[in-house]
Amino acid sequence: MFKKSQLNSAQTIYEKEVIPNLKPHDGAIHVIMINSFSKFVNQNFGVETKYTNQLGYIIDRMQYEGYQVLDVKFDSLKGQGISGTMEGFHTLIMYK
Repeated sequence: MFKKSQLNSAQTIYEKEVIPNLKPHDGAIHVIMINSFSKFVNQNFGVETKYTNQLGYIIDRMQYEGYQVLDVKFDSLKGQGISGTMEGFHTLIMYK
C-alpha cells in the first residue's frame, strides 16, 4: 500500500516539477536537485523504502526518456518536518 502511494507521489513530482526543469538533450552536463523526506517512522536499520522508491522512479524515468545519469549526490538533515522527527534529503542528479 505504501509503495503504491510513494510511486504515485514520485510520478506526480516527475511530471509536474522534474520534466519542466530538465534541459534538452544537448550533450552538456546539467543538474537537478530533488528535496524529499524520510519515512515518518525511520528508526530501524534497513532500506529507506520511501526514498528508494521515489528517487528510483525519478532516475528510472529520466533514463527511459533518454537522459544519461552521470552521478547522484546526496545529503541529509536531521530534525526536519512538522514533528521534527524526519530527515530531509537533498539529492543532486547530474545528467546529460
